[in-house]
Amino acid sequence: RSSRGTAGKHHSENDVTANSSSKQQALKTAFAMGVLPCLGATFLSGLAGAFSQKGLQIVGGSGRNAYLYTVEISFFSGICLLLSILMKRLVASRSSMNATSINGIKDNEKKKVVSTAGYFDHWTWKTLIPIVVKACGGMLTALVHKHAGSVVKGFSLVLGLVLSGVFQSIIDDKDLSFDQVFGTSLVLLSSWLHFTNPVVSSPAIS
Repeated sequence: RSSRGTAGKHHSENDVTANSSSKQQALKTAFAMGVLPCLGATFLSGLAGAFSQKGLQIVGGSGRNAYLYTVEISFFSGICLLLSILMKRLVASRSSMNATSINGIKDNEKKKVVSTAGYFDHWTWKTLIPIVVKACGGMLTALVHKHAGSVVKGFSLVLGLVLSGVFQSIIDDKDLSFDQVFGTSLVLLSSWLHFTNPVVSSPAIS
């Protein structure tokens, strides 16, 4: 009996150790795949906003034209998107050649159809709605960068996300979680502190 009790005790300890190690691994994965990319994206977004504001407000004395700047950004974004599409097609064509399964012929045919589909396939007039909205948003963003600055643009973007979350909660009839309510409160508090305490420029030293 004592040997069985000892074995059961060791078995339960092993389960606890396995659970703790799996939790630690899950936390490490969440940090590496969730927190770090978010921090990197935040840093790059802030850096891009600072460069955009500098180009629109300072370059050439009076700054760049906001509409022309939007066209330039859209052009380079289109090039990056085109390269991404070409890479996906290349990967899809290679995977279709190396596909091995029970229904290999059907899988190859499906992947061949996906890889050879045209860029404008399955487009309808509704596809133009997000394109037009995105283009108008890009022009408005450039105007905000030029006349208000990237910080105000950042606050407006975050507040827009908050409103989107609230409207989605109302439409889907789902309650906001505690994390969402807490994050929204922090965003509103930081926005209030920023706009009620403007930066006071120091007088020029003669």
